[in-house]
Amino acid sequence: MIDRKAMQDDLDRARQARLDAEAANADVEEMLWEVQHIRLGHQRIVFSIAGFEQDALVN
Repeated sequence: MIDRKAMQDDLDRARQARLDAEAANADVEEMLWEVQHIRLGHQRIVFSIAGFEQDALVN
């Protein structure tokens, strides 16, 4: 017998996983663009500030 509820749950999880993967890919693409277009001396402060924000989240 086919469990339609289980099939629907699996399909919903697969759709959510695809959306999560697409969002992660967009984040990586954005970071790659930022690294490829860095202007030395102009963005070091930005990276330093971003590092402090990340440390605050971890602690």
